[in-house]
Amino acid sequence: MKATIIIPAFNEAEGIKQTLIELAEFIPNEYEILVVDDGSTDATFNIINELKYDNIRCVRHRRNRGYGSAIKTGCRNAEGEIVAWYDADGQHRPEDVMAVIEKLEKESLDYCIGVRNRESHCDQNRKMGKYILSKIVNVLAKEPIEDFNSGMRAFKKDILLRYLSLLPKRFGASTVTTFIAQEAELVGGGVNILVRKRIGKSTVSPIKDGIRTLILIMNIIILFRPKEVFGSIGIFAIVVGVLYGVVSALTQGLGIPVLAAIICIFGIQTFFFGIISSQISQLRLEHYNY
Repeated sequence: MKATIIIPAFNEAEGIKQTLIELAEFIPNEYEILVVDDGSTDATFNIINELKYDNIRCVRHRRNRGYGSAIKTGCRNAEGEIVAWYDADGQHRPEDVMAVIEKLEKESLDYCIGVRNRESHCDQNRKMGKYILSKIVNVLAKEPIEDFNSGMRAFKKDILLRYLSLLPKRFGASTVTTFIAQEAELVGGGVNILVRKRIGKSTVSPIKDGIRTLILIMNIIILFRPKEVFGSIGIFAIVVGVLYGVVSALTQGLGIPVLAAIICIFGIQTFFFGIISSQISQLRLEHYNY
């Protein structure tokens, strides 16, 4: 199967040339490299166009729309039957993306993820945030996830195209596809990879991306786990409200306190919000599965 390697790039002038040359000279000629320039304001787009490789082409966003949007654009414009994601900053190795694609082909998988090994580089400023997020994600997941937000992953294009509208425009496309794979019961696998230190300065903002992470968690809960999370919160609130009301009524002899009634009402509303959200979520996911 012909494969398309999608590379989202935003202001990656320092590393994009080395990344593309290294990749283009390693992969088979029939594989396509599709760079999505996500509204870069530096020389990224010009550097890409200066490279003389027949299997490299570039699609450009007029303004910065985010990583997820770049992935969507790449998938819609890809010519290959397999699409693989690859970083523009020199962190990924060509041999690793080839291993991911080859495993998907040989084992007829729906998707394959590059699982970062312990020797992989990790930005110390983001280590704590990633650790907390990984714990939350694994609590929400149906089964343990080794590397939920790895930026190197491959899919059969026709399968990924079904779910593109569920991907966030900016932060969290990798995490969402991991949950989609579980919910849709896609057949997948993993390959150990080594991630290197990036070339150039990261565009990640700790505060802004921290807020986006919280929003991502809420979106994952509402889309994939509303009944489990909101249902549990609702039942807990109802139990607390009933116990508090009964104990207060028996010990003080003044009837059920208003606060106990408020807590019970909150619990009931939260519980049914979880049930209704779960039904809507199932309808959405079933629509894409067909």
